[in-house]
Amino acid sequence: MRRFSPLILLSIGLVSLTVSIMLAGDALMGLIPNEQQQLFHQRKSLSETLAVQYSLLVQQGDIETIDFALRALVERSADVEGAALVTSEGKTLAQAGVMHENEGKGGHQSSTPTRIRVPIYQGTGLWGVLHVSFRGVPNTNRWASWGWLSETWVRFVLFVAVAGFPAYWLLMKRVLRHLDPSKVVPPRVKAALDTLAEGVVMLDLDGTIVLANVSFAVRVGCETDSLIGHSLSSLSWGAVEEPSLPWSQVLKSNAGRAEKKMSCVLPNGEIKRFVVHAAAILGEQGELRGCMASFSDITELEQANDQLRRAIGELESSRTQVMRQNDELEVTNATLQHEIQERQKIQMERELLSKKLMETSRRVGMADVASTVLHNVGNVLNSVNVSVEVVGKTLRQSPVHDVALLAALLREHRGDMAEFLTHDPKGQQIPSYLTMVAEAVVQNSAVVEKELSALGKYIDHIRHVVTRQVDLARPGEMVLEPVLFADVFDQALEINRVALEKAGIAIVQEYAQLPPGMTDQHQVLQILVNLVTNAKNAMIEAAPGIHPHRLLLRLGTAADRPGYVRFEVIDTGVGIAPANLPRLFTQGFTTRKEGHGIGLHSAALAAKKLGGSLRASSPGEGLGATFTLDLPIQALEVAA
Repeated sequence: MRRFSPLILLSIGLVSLTVSIMLAGDALMGLIPNEQQQLFHQRKSLSETLAVQYSLLVQQGDIETIDFALRALVERSADVEGAALVTSEGKTLAQAGVMHENEGKGGHQSSTPTRIRVPIYQGTGLWGVLHVSFRGVPNTNRWASWGWLSETWVRFVLFVAVAGFPAYWLLMKRVLRHLDPSKVVPPRVKAALDTLAEGVVMLDLDGTIVLANVSFAVRVGCETDSLIGHSLSSLSWGAVEEPSLPWSQVLKSNAGRAEKKMSCVLPNGEIKRFVVHAAAILGEQGELRGCMASFSDITELEQANDQLRRAIGELESSRTQVMRQNDELEVTNATLQHEIQERQKIQMERELLSKKLMETSRRVGMADVASTVLHNVGNVLNSVNVSVEVVGKTLRQSPVHDVALLAALLREHRGDMAEFLTHDPKGQQIPSYLTMVAEAVVQNSAVVEKELSALGKYIDHIRHVVTRQVDLARPGEMVLEPVLFADVFDQALEINRVALEKAGIAIVQEYAQLPPGMTDQHQVLQILVNLVTNAKNAMIEAAPGIHPHRLLLRLGTAADRPGYVRFEVIDTGVGIAPANLPRLFTQGFTTRKEGHGIGLHSAALAAKKLGGSLRASSPGEGLGATFTLDLPIQALEVAA
């Protein structure tokens, strides 16, 4: 905590001394006035004057005049409540105003500020007593509500203290200005000391600072004037004891010089380090007059030394580490030489193995392409088989044999053809039968023609599947053309429709109106055929519930992906376990016993090549699945 300056301490001391003298004077001589006592003396003097006058009137026997004078006193004096003249035997000769109990009687009760009793003598004997009753002392003191400040002597002493402090302060300031020890130093010397980079302090025999240059004040974080008159030891010099301080050694042991490294904690918490040199100041007779101390700031030097020591320590540690690593490197080098020789042998074996692996990889790649082609072609061939079965069944139901029998019958009746057709019961049925045969032939021909057209599309799709699958294995350009996405979805459905209807699966189509887009039609068709086929197989494997299985085909724009069309294939089949979803599109992964894990993998690759994406979701096993294909309406350039 910062000490008060000598000027303030001297002022406080002088005020205390003045107050003490006033209190002592009041105690001994009553110097401080008392309002109650003054009022008491005034009322007593008045009563004694009246008693003298009334004693003269008593001697003359003029009691009426005394009675008149008492009434006049009460009426004209606001402070007087009542008055009475009582003989020593207790007889009231005259009375005016209000007299309290026991007043107006004889006795020698003492007087109070409100009850004055003045004895009246006749000769040497007591004749009677004049009683004067005064009103209570009016409280005109504005300090009455201030507690102890209501006392006059307290306010008087407080006023002297408060008013005396600034007066003493101004007086001592002017006195100390002439007694300032720093004035002993010539201005030129003081100016020279202020130019020094080192801090310089001059002390008297008590260790009090009588001069401090600017450099020292700046370094210890204080003002120069605030240091004068303070003990140099009062600054925070770390853990150094008072006898160990250099200037204390010089002043107390009369040593000529002393030197020490010290740390000072500044008011802001910063720590400064100094090298302190203390030297004695001697008088003309060689007597000790004081001490001069210089302070060299070595804070930055000490910090640099600390950093240098740390750096040297780190270098030593690094050197030891490097030497240890060199030893390890020598051992490692020998080991590496041996390993290099071994690796050279391994490298030769690896090159041979690499050649074999490349050949094997080429064959595996060819097998991969072949497997994918066969899988996709197999999906279409299922539909081809269904169409061939329909064509065969239609041809078997055609009335070809009946036409041959009819022709033989007509040959038998070539001579009587007219008679046979008009009169013979069998001949009469021939025209209607021919009509029925013609209708059957037309219907069967339409079915066969439809199935043959479908077979042509299937075969064309197989050709494109083979071509596009080769493109997946070997990067190439896509064949972009205007496409109606609903038509492509319908083609994928038609390839599987017969099998779906045969399995009793309900088909629901929800198509939004979409403009044509630019894409590779056969790549999209291949993906959709795979998805519809997988949905069909999943529902065939799952046991039907109360309601038949349902395949929902939904087509529209992707709300969360502007510029994309979204195909959704939603089934009510066996569903997908959550653990299988992340691996669903990896090659070779399948959950079907007769599956190969090729279809979804190739479909995902094709979707990526088209600039889109293929993903799957399922609530769980037995709860069906949803496959979502997003494709750009306008084809994007996607890196192969």
